[in-house]
Amino acid sequence: MKTGRLETPVLVLHLSALALTLGPPIFFGAVVAPASFRLLPTRDLAASLQGPVLTRLCWMMQGGFALLLLTSWLLCRWRRGPRALTALLTRAPILGIIGAVVIEKLLIPPIDKIRAEAPGLIDNLPAADPGRILLARYHRLATTIFAVEIAAAALVLFATARLLRPEGAGGPPASARPPGPKLLDLGGL
Repeated sequence: MKTGRLETPVLVLHLSALALTLGPPIFFGAVVAPASFRLLPTRDLAASLQGPVLTRLCWMMQGGFALLLLTSWLLCRWRRGPRALTALLTRAPILGIIGAVVIEKLLIPPIDKIRAEAPGLIDNLPAADPGRILLARYHRLATTIFAVEIAAAALVLFATARLLRPEGAGGPPASARPPGPKLLDLGGL
């Protein structure tokens, strides 16, 4: 299939956006968040560090998924693939954008407000305190949405690999396979 001369730069942008939507969130979740909670003396200090970092990470994710949406759309126009594959490539980035916006606009502000209005440190509040319970719910929700964003980026990665696979690269043809062992050969009877 004939493709435009812009396919290579678009593919580079697409792969860069994939790296942007997969690398930083995995690094944040696996390294930054656990280290800040382990090294800082209180959970409130760790949370005050992570709030701005997470906001900027959401901005990066929104930009990366927006770029993925554009480049996926272009790649699907230039390379024909199964309908389900092109649907996945163009819809998973939308899910990622929505997830990043929800975390940034709907979850981080209430979390920060609960922390600011808490009488003292959150860790010192009783476990049954409504603010502490609500904060834990917001945190679980943000973590779940964050995982969905990483999964959406991974889906785009696998769909991209499938779309870019050369024609006929599905495996050896049936005629090229070696014959299987004959378990019951009655040909000599």
